[in-house]
Amino acid sequence: MPYMQKPTSGGPIRRFLVRGLFVLLPGFLTLWAVTFAFGLADSWLGPMVDAFVRAIVPAQLLVGPLAGGHIPGMSFFVLLFIFVLFGGITSVALGAAFFRKIDAAIGMLPGAGPIYKSVRKVGDLFTGQKEVPFQKVVVIPFMASQALGLVTGRTVDRTTGIPHLRVVVPTPPNPFSGFILMVPETDCVEAGMTVEEGMQYFMSFGMVGPAEMTLTPPTHTGRGGE
Repeated sequence: MPYMQKPTSGGPIRRFLVRGLFVLLPGFLTLWAVTFAFGLADSWLGPMVDAFVRAIVPAQLLVGPLAGGHIPGMSFFVLLFIFVLFGGITSVALGAAFFRKIDAAIGMLPGAGPIYKSVRKVGDLFTGQKEVPFQKVVVIPFMASQALGLVTGRTVDRTTGIPHLRVVVPTPPNPFSGFILMVPETDCVEAGMTVEEGMQYFMSFGMVGPAEMTLTPPTHTGRGGE
């Protein structure tokens, strides 16, 4: 009897399973994030919001799903209102000064202080509270390959006169930690991305980025403006 190869068990099923997983995964993650946010708001503010609803809404209206004063999703919207309220308060001079004192006090806490400062720096970057410390996004030679980096300044070599760029190659997901390199300016290629796009690139582990990027250096190889 000729040898018959045993059919691969579960081949198509496994392929369909993987494909279905990656098709539905974004939706599941979004649903999980929304559910987590609502649950977190309920755990933080739920009892206070329920008590407030019971105080202002007549008891005869709090029946069925509204019994006990619990309105599903109300805590989440109250939390959003608190965010908007604090955003407005810290936008005026007096509120900003008061918040800076609280900010400094939290930053001095042992253990939690460094974590708070790191998160605060990232938040300030996206809220415009501080000037973006990076000038542009460049591609540089790095460890026998290429890497995306953020330029923080420019330095000229006293000996050769060759201009170098001070480039930070962040280690995701924290863009404020990484390698600080001195790279000849002619070896740096502008990636054609804004600083904000570069930050998103690093914080997403490269999953959020342009489909096309300038990686090849220009044909001009002279240094120091030669």
